[in-house]
Amino acid sequence: MKQLMTTWISLSLLLLGCASIADEPGQSISSNDDGSRDEVEQGRAMIREARVEIVRSELHLTEEEAAGFWPVYTVYRGETDAIQDRYAAMVAEYVRRYESANLSDEYANELIDTFFAIKRELFDVQEKFLPEFRNVLPALKVARLLQLENKINAEIDAQMALVVPLVDPS
Repeated sequence: MKQLMTTWISLSLLLLGCASIADEPGQSISSNDDGSRDEVEQGRAMIREARVEIVRSELHLTEEEAAGFWPVYTVYRGETDAIQDRYAAMVAEYVRRYESANLSDEYANELIDTFFAIKRELFDVQEKFLPEFRNVLPALKVARLLQLENKINAEIDAQMALVVPLVDPS
């Protein structure tokens, strides 16, 4: 799982809409140009596949559980992926504005509001699908699924924190 997680985290940074990542921690990521859109889309597809593989390898589903789980999980991921795509776009826009020194208090307020709205939406989707997951899996496997989802997301957030520059309030 560790190798899959590392691969997934590295690829997840492509979700930011960025084609290249700074070589050293603390440096910012570089904005995506039009020539790398295909690369970003390939990265997104690989990320989604890697997440599914992590879930597949870590949940240890029976055939009966798998038959009920995968259709629900596919819809769930469709909803969460759409929200995470908006998050990636928000971060990419922030990086573009940061790099062009185009930050303002007005934009900061918009960024904060968007960040919290996205986090709430992700939580709401998890909560919305909880009864469906409970209908097809035992509670311990539902708990493990939510742990996996949250752990993967936390790892991505931690890696992004290393490369996304902090706002300079001065």
